[in-house]
Amino acid sequence: MNTETNFCLRVDVDTFEGLKLGIPKVVDFALKLECSVTIYLSLGKYATGRNLFRIIKNKEITGKRIPSWKRNHPKSIIRGLLLPPRGIRDKEIKKLQEYNTEKLVEFHPHGYNHVNWSKSFSGLSYEKTEENVKLLIEEYTKIFGQKPIANAAPNFQINKHYFHLLKKEKFSFSSDLYHPVPVNLQFKCSENQKKSFQIPQLPVTETSIEEFILQGKTPNQIKKEYKKRFEECVDLGKEYICLYVHSIFEPVKLNNLLKEIIDLVFKFDMQTLTHSEFVQTQTDFPVVEFDQLFGELKK
Repeated sequence: MNTETNFCLRVDVDTFEGLKLGIPKVVDFALKLECSVTIYLSLGKYATGRNLFRIIKNKEITGKRIPSWKRNHPKSIIRGLLLPPRGIRDKEIKKLQEYNTEKLVEFHPHGYNHVNWSKSFSGLSYEKTEENVKLLIEEYTKIFGQKPIANAAPNFQINKHYFHLLKKEKFSFSSDLYHPVPVNLQFKCSENQKKSFQIPQLPVTETSIEEFILQGKTPNQIKKEYKKRFEECVDLGKEYICLYVHSIFEPVKLNNLLKEIIDLVFKFDMQTLTHSEFVQTQTDFPVVEFDQLFGELKK
């Protein structure tokens, strides 16, 4: 068994400014530090400002997220309200295609329309879920010239239909959970599946920088937290850890801190891999029943 500790840096892009301003910073960061990055890119039109309605309606005061007006670019806050929604156009497509040729960088979908997915995805019917999955496949294929092999669900919003559709569309893996280790999620057969099946899940394993900031920790304290955690992972022979960041926040506003964290990764002789590279090296993830993790979701 491979006992080397592999580090995956997952970067979520959920705003137009995160795409336009953040991705170039992320790619430059990856190339300068020689650190592999897995970028999950929201598709469809960006209308981040409309999240405000969901937050107010659902009273989403969470200890895991810095307020949107502190984390995002000012234009993102009003996009969809005072600024019109913005799709990915030819100019952005050309740059994404260019970045996708870099060896250390890979792109996967981060759902279709981040705002709508975050709002109600967990309760969607099979038909509505299928509509979302088909749209993200079409949009990703239009941009990158090939079908996607993975997805990260916006706001960690999932339902059972989603995984059945990923299997139907021959996705290789997904990244939709916080969990200590990668697993093969096991699903029982349904009306749309003739037999049970598994989907490899490459989860986020680490407390985010945002969460530490919300706990009141200083950059130096945050660095010490990761140093302690990374050392423990290496000592225990943990094969996989994954830290996730947002393209417009950590790589832009907290660039020095993120660099120091990646320096720790190399200090402890961890190997940086993209999600695709990691999943290709592993065949023995533990099998976990979906219902064991989540209980019965609405069908």
